Amino acid sequence: MNESCRQASNQRVIWPIYIFFLSLIMSGCSFIGANRSVEVVLSTNEVVKVDLTPRHYRALSHCQQAISSIPQNLFASLAPLTNEQRALLKWPAQLTNLKIKDCSWFQKRGEILDELDSLFSSKSQRIGIILPPISANEPALNIIIAQMRKELQREGFHSDGTLIIRRVEKNKMDALKVAAELVHMDRVAMLIGGLHPTHASAIAQIADQSQTPALIISANAPLGRSRQTMRVYPPLKRLALRLTAALKEQKVQDVVVFYPANGNLELFNIMKGFTTSGLRYSQATYSPDDPASILAAIKGQTSKIGNSQGRPAVLIFDNFRMVRHIVNMVTTALPNSNILFAGNQQWRSPALVVPRDEGLQGAIFVDFIGSYRNLPDLFEAPMTDSEYFTTAEAASRLDYLIIGHRLGNLAAEAARFGINRHEVAARFQSLKNRWDTYFPTSELAFDDGRESSWPVFLFGVTDNTIKEL
Repeated sequence: MNESCRQASNQRVIWPIYIFFLSLIMSGCSFIGANRSVEVVLSTNEVVKVDLTPRHYRALSHCQQAISSIPQNLFASLAPLTNEQRALLKWPAQLTNLKIKDCSWFQKRGEILDELDSLFSSKSQRIGIILPPISANEPALNIIIAQMRKELQREGFHSDGTLIIRRVEKNKMDALKVAAELVHMDRVAMLIGGLHPTHASAIAQIADQSQTPALIISANAPLGRSRQTMRVYPPLKRLALRLTAALKEQKVQDVVVFYPANGNLELFNIMKGFTTSGLRYSQATYSPDDPASILAAIKGQTSKIGNSQGRPAVLIFDNFRMVRHIVNMVTTALPNSNILFAGNQQWRSPALVVPRDEGLQGAIFVDFIGSYRNLPDLFEAPMTDSEYFTTAEAASRLDYLIIGHRLGNLAAEAARFGINRHEVAARFQSLKNRWDTYFPTSELAFDDGRESSWPVFLFGVTDNTIKEL
């Protein structure tokens, strides 16, 4: 073979090898280990992402950062445990032996990253639930837990072994200890709780430190700083957005808000926070048991309603009985004013529309439940003459059933994934609703704020009924 032939042959061998190694470099050597990371909350409350990809060709910095930040977080999550409990755990001693200088060795740093990753890798089917002591809310809790069990059983899991339920007093230190026990002693794949704010704060703290996914079941308790904690509760922000949009669609600029003393103003406060909505608010409170107080509140706002730009709107955050009373008084004081009356889910009752009230025609309100014919699978509610009304008892029970339905399905997803515990939250936040047609299937299960996506319905009052708009 002459020289030119030998060179051509060598090139045919060398080029494929060159291209192969170039492709490895361009891909970041992903074949060596999947890209994994944890979010660590530093003492400064800054959240940093620490890569745990083992034997990565750039892993020196990953290893150094992991050793300098992960152990202190994990040790912090152990703090609520007793010395006897910590003595039962083998891995804390391993953490103390990790040295940053060991990251200089290629094989050693891969072992270190593997070891750190394994500390967050519980793949159990156990779910830890933290509840307050037995109280007046017990019937609601029983409904939620019973529905969770049903959902897990429907998905093929034995709920008696899957759910570990712990009762805790309303004390953060007690809640921290129980959350730490569930994570480190029981090795649960997920925490659920937060009905009391101190419980939610404790769960979020342990979730951040140990990279354990957590579902909070209260309306406004803290969610922690890392992405591990998410809220499974109908988010008022979605109601506020829909109601604000409806007011703007009706060319409203000025809004007068009436609410009872000590009433819940969270929805109103969220609406006021939408600084770009262009809506101007004024507000008045009253004592529901004092007619003179109600009259004074209305009289104090009549000039603002009468002189408003665009169509005036009156928001009433109270039950349907008080709504009818206030609407009657406002329309009497300001006849022919084309006022748009609006409210929240407290309005929903057959007594809102029967008997017919001329002043309420065209009024609107928002709710998380639409037609009672379109509930989550297997749910039923007794209906009156309208598909939009049921009994007060059934309506209250359905709220808790749907929360239990949501929690149970998510718990089943966590148990079914078969992925590292710390990766469950990331999976949830890229997962679309797909369990039934009740939840919006085109949306992710959680939004960017880690709030659970929930259906929202706008209703209008027409004659003796309500209709979805």
